[in-house]
Amino acid sequence: MIAEKIYDMLPPEWPLSIGDLPSTNDVAVAIMEYDGATSAEYFGPRDSSNSSIFNPIVKIVVRHDSYVTGQTWCETIKDTLHRYHDDYFMSILLVGVPMYLGRNEQKLHEFQVTFQTQVKE
Repeated sequence: MIAEKIYDMLPPEWPLSIGDLPSTNDVAVAIMEYDGATSAEYFGPRDSSNSSIFNPIVKIVVRHDSYVTGQTWCETIKDTLHRYHDDYFMSILLVGVPMYLGRNEQKLHEFQVTFQTQVKE
């Protein structure tokens, strides 16, 4: 449900998908949702005291053939979602900064933006 709401908030002309990145070699933006028990930090331990279905982690991965466009899309994602709130979300907060993950085997640039969300009960 959270991934679908975020999907609707991002530009409709982007090649969006929910779940893992498509296995094709194309430009893509994947929205992945994890339960609140997942650590939002790369080397961070899981914090079981904050584990809740009302605090999911959302990871968005951008894959693009242009570094500049991929970076611009990440900034758009950050600007759209960071500190967002409405009748459904209490908050969406950026974790760290958008990260450049490097190039994949097909030489496409990959970026990651991670958010902690809090959903109203």
